[in-house]
Amino acid sequence: MGYIKGLCYCGNKQESKGRIKGKQVFGRYCTSCRKERHKIKFLLNHDQVCSKCGFIAENKCQLDIDHIDGNHTNNHESNLQILCANCHRLKTYLNADWK
Repeated sequence: MGYIKGLCYCGNKQESKGRIKGKQVFGRYCTSCRKERHKIKFLLNHDQVCSKCGFIAENKCQLDIDHIDGNHTNNHESNLQILCANCHRLKTYLNADWK
């Protein structure tokens, strides 16, 4: 689905940010997707260990959030795991998650 002004990538209406100079301005995400993104950021800020290999990151930039089932729209907490960059790329390659 392509980008449509006023719609989130999930298909719900984007959050309205009000008007600027008479034009309606929208946020990037709908309310539920925005809440999910905050949940993901919280997860990444508080657990800095790779779920697969146990790598302990010095900085959160060394870790990624991975969708276990490969579906990028399924942001349920049970479908998310923290992986180091190496494990994430390997998992994505082996499972062909990009297809």
